[in-house]
Amino acid sequence: MKGWMPWVGKGSLAILDQGLFAGSNFLLNVLLARWIAPADYGAFALAYSVFLLLGVFHSALLTGPMLVFGPGKYRERFPEYIGILLRGHFALMLPCAVLLPVAALLLGWLYSPAVGRAFVALAVAAPFILLLWLLRRAFYVRLNPGWAAAGGGVYLLILLAGALTLRAGGRLTPATGFLTMAAASLATCLFLLVLLRPTWAVDLSAIREVAADHWRFGKWVAAAAGPAWVTENIYYLVLPAWVGLAEVGALKALLNLAQPAMQSISSLVLLLLPMLVHDRDRGGPPAMKRTIKLSLALFLSGSACYTALLWGFRFQIFHFLYGGKYAAFSSVLLLLLGMIPLAQIVPNVLGCALGALERPDLGFVCCVGGSVAALVVGVPLASRLGVEGALVGLVASNVLMGVLTFFFLERSVRRDEYFTSKAKSESKSVGSHENDCTN
Repeated sequence: MKGWMPWVGKGSLAILDQGLFAGSNFLLNVLLARWIAPADYGAFALAYSVFLLLGVFHSALLTGPMLVFGPGKYRERFPEYIGILLRGHFALMLPCAVLLPVAALLLGWLYSPAVGRAFVALAVAAPFILLLWLLRRAFYVRLNPGWAAAGGGVYLLILLAGALTLRAGGRLTPATGFLTMAAASLATCLFLLVLLRPTWAVDLSAIREVAADHWRFGKWVAAAAGPAWVTENIYYLVLPAWVGLAEVGALKALLNLAQPAMQSISSLVLLLLPMLVHDRDRGGPPAMKRTIKLSLALFLSGSACYTALLWGFRFQIFHFLYGGKYAAFSSVLLLLLGMIPLAQIVPNVLGCALGALERPDLGFVCCVGGSVAALVVGVPLASRLGVEGALVGLVASNVLMGVLTFFFLERSVRRDEYFTSKAKSESKSVGSHENDCTN
């Protein structure tokens, strides 16, 4: 039990960190949903969903591999390693500087001018927001989420002050919402960089080594970025064509209510991956099983309690957060909504174990399965039922991904145990043979 006490403390700090950052963005989303028109909030949700596609690619090539190699191979030269990753971040942002303005022109013409303005603001904000994502995760690699939580406090204060100032001046829009996120992210990044103290002067050979490692690990996760985005965000792109931007705003307003549970899971998964890497190095897959089982029990019980609270206080929640807006959706749809965090737990935890075993190729297959479910089940249902169909699609995708991750993890563990057992048997045979020869 004593061995688990440090992890309880770090886990609490990880939840605090995720709560501050996710709570800040949750608060901004609630204020936008409450204070601007549903169609304008739909424009914000559409632009943010496309930003998440960029975020998945960014995380696949930088953050995800960092959580594996940072506590492992590059543990002893971490400041140099972070300096290299910062260079990689700025290199990845160059194509975004071209693609996002093009998307602004296209989607602004296709949907509405508000969508175009939101994408222009996103082009400015994306580099700073993604840099903040990277720097926060660096503290998880060092198993020190407390400083990331301190950064969360800085981010919350600046974001809230900016949103309230814009509201007072009558200038709160989807575009200024993104610019406020950019300002808060920039200030927090400067704070975290002072704490991390990355080494900027590095050898070209070190850059090549890190790039090769990240590409070897991250290419499968990057390949999974498209399917993963389809699984979670395709509905924001297709719903406007059938039911309009206001319905997209309603879907986002509903999913905001699931964010506290989903973000808590995400924060603990970030801490879980380095833990599983340590377990793997210490005792292989058998040492990982206890951590996996405990994590599943913790996440499932917590999500079930959250869903019960959400249902029990649904009318008060809608009135408090949205001032009566979107009250038509405070019915059985909330039960569907509560099933989404529950359905995400198994693929998140077991997918984390696959990552610790350095099998991102299997994670890619699971993401493809989730996207197929979204396209085959979710999109047709959304075209007929709107928000309700989209929620059913999200649940179905995550359930299928959970089944696939369980299957692949079991197969990977059995194979590793087989080869480990075989290697030990061969080692004993060689040792016995050498003893016979000596005698």
